[in-house]
Amino acid sequence: MAEITSGSKLALLKKMTIRLILVGLVWLLALVVYSDAEISNKFATNRWLVPAKVYARSKSLLEGEATTLNQFTSELKKLNYRQSIKATQPGEYEQYGADFILYLRGFQFGDGFVPARKVSVRINNQVIVKAQLISDINVANPLRLEPVFIGRVNPLVSEDRELVTLEKVPATLVDALLVSEDREFFQHMGISLKGIVRAFQKNISDGKITQGGSTITQQLVKNYFLTNQRTLWRKAREAIMALTLEWRYSKDEILQAYINEVYLGQEGARAIHGFGKASRFYFDRDISQLNHSQIATLVALVRGPSYYDPRRYPERTLKRRNLILEQLHAFGKISDNDWQLAQQKSLQVIPQGQANRSTMPAAMGMVTRQLKQHYSLEQLNHDDLSVFTSINPFVQQAAEQALSQRIDWITKHYPSVPDDLQGALVVSDRFNGDVLAVVGDRDPSFSGFNRAIHAYRQTGSVIKPFVYLAALERASQYSLVTTLQDKAFSLTATDGSLWQPKNYDKQQHGDVTLTQAMVNSYNLSTARLALSVGVENIVSNFYRFGFSRDLHAFPSLALGAQEMSPFEVLSLYQVLASGGLKVESSIISSVVDSTGQLLDRYPITAEQVVTRESVFLTNKLLQAAVSEGTGKQIHQRLPDLNLAGKTGTTDDLKDSWFAGFSENYLAVAWLGMDNNNPMHLTGATGALQVWGDLIEQVETQPVVMRQPEGIVYAKSGWFSECMPFVAGYLPEDYELCD
Repeated sequence: MAEITSGSKLALLKKMTIRLILVGLVWLLALVVYSDAEISNKFATNRWLVPAKVYARSKSLLEGEATTLNQFTSELKKLNYRQSIKATQPGEYEQYGADFILYLRGFQFGDGFVPARKVSVRINNQVIVKAQLISDINVANPLRLEPVFIGRVNPLVSEDRELVTLEKVPATLVDALLVSEDREFFQHMGISLKGIVRAFQKNISDGKITQGGSTITQQLVKNYFLTNQRTLWRKAREAIMALTLEWRYSKDEILQAYINEVYLGQEGARAIHGFGKASRFYFDRDISQLNHSQIATLVALVRGPSYYDPRRYPERTLKRRNLILEQLHAFGKISDNDWQLAQQKSLQVIPQGQANRSTMPAAMGMVTRQLKQHYSLEQLNHDDLSVFTSINPFVQQAAEQALSQRIDWITKHYPSVPDDLQGALVVSDRFNGDVLAVVGDRDPSFSGFNRAIHAYRQTGSVIKPFVYLAALERASQYSLVTTLQDKAFSLTATDGSLWQPKNYDKQQHGDVTLTQAMVNSYNLSTARLALSVGVENIVSNFYRFGFSRDLHAFPSLALGAQEMSPFEVLSLYQVLASGGLKVESSIISSVVDSTGQLLDRYPITAEQVVTRESVFLTNKLLQAAVSEGTGKQIHQRLPDLNLAGKTGTTDDLKDSWFAGFSENYLAVAWLGMDNNNPMHLTGATGALQVWGDLIEQVETQPVVMRQPEGIVYAKSGWFSECMPFVAGYLPEDYELCD
């Protein structure tokens, strides 16, 4: 009986053992299946959080390109180029007065990757007179500086990385990674038994888990799928997932993923992941341009970016770097000479905070809004797109300073002006419409409400030029000398309300010429002219010029009752500045994917929407408004630039506007209160001053009005002034000037 009992117990034990093994196998199989599914779902798509990068325009280094020494050195400063006695590495330059030797960095432009190279540049009389390649590299692309980095589309993402392909990674970096982290990488299947035994012995010796035998594959699994928690369960999952990863993917795919994923530092609240971004962060270089010493420094960080932080602990980092260089030499990966030269170099790390970056939230808001029309949020947050824009860093900085400093000055010197005065300033290229600068707040770094785009305010007299343009299109009826009545009148609306426009000075001026009415910004004569031309025709012009929101053909529209944003006003004035062209431009010029493949290009299109002759005459009025009228303060300040523009002031001094152009730039400035309360500034005492501060910084050439073939000059007597007219429509008593 005892034997039966003993046998039964053995059988039962055997049965339970088999069941436990089966359960364990089922559990292990389930874990493998689950791990495989997780890897397939996440790793296969490599959906890292890599928001789109946004860049300013790249400055051309072509002979004949207009630039001042101040503009050129300002651009170099924004790009963190370092002046040195001898430019020996990318990101350095030599300066000898107006002569420069630049060691340009390698960069992935929209039209392809351009390697680092040396160029010689000379500037004379505000023009680049010499731009020559002096390095041995033969590059077909035009000479240019790399663009200033503006920011990422989603600044809230806590990780920053720059995706790179294995082909772009220097072979020495791969060698350094393998000799220091996983020498059996190409032999094992995801886990290293030698490493596990070595770590096990160490942990037994210490009485706790102090060392792991992790391969690169296991490190990738831990970083990409798991946590840093040191437990046996996590290590078991790590091993299974590493084996699964190796079974599914090639060694090169795993290595490339690791190079893009590994954590290598911290910039404020943002983690630096991957060697591509770390190369920029520590050395301000493209990864393909790293030397042996820099490569070893980055690989040293893998063991602990905080512990081996080269900025905080340079001696510690240097020791680890030299150890890796020694390992590279010992394994025959670098020559004796390269080893000795690399060990002699300093860490070469740039000071923190000098990596290419900028803060232009208003411009970024405009870029993001346009990107969302063509790309999904998934693409913008994960695809590491490079977005190239038309933003000019020098003009942007000048615009920021002009708005911020002028508002500070106004609130300090005018006690009646509220301290929370706000403003906006937007700038474009006068001829092609490229958006060059956007400022949406008196604090340029504020990333909230963007007044340049979203502040819809009454425009006041800044809209009047389009009333005169509508009249001057009718050359048989109107010219610059046509007589208008500046007399009071009233209109009764369909709802019974009475509209009684008044001049700013509360006076009536009787018979005035069309030029006098515009120059002095008379409301009565302008309103009468609008009614004569037809308000509906003025509205039709706005639509023809690109205005997209609904407009109502009320007479008050002619005096600025319609609400518009600064950017909408800029778009309308673009027609005047460009000679009658409706320019369809974009703040974005091109979009490139992480491999350098061009995804989209945004070409500029232009259509002649109004006669060049009528625009020429209207622009003559704008020049007269600056030289003689409400904008004369800016003419007295900058008399040689022949500027053109118009002030605007709304009722109760709630809005201050100025829109106008110089030879190269069109800009619109607005000042006001967010609550729409009076701020006690006119267009001339507020926005005009901001506009002038900007133009004084950026413009060097006077406006040249290109006279259309259909314009002739005539006068009414020997001593009268020659005035421009549309050919064939001279008034009586006028004769052509000699």
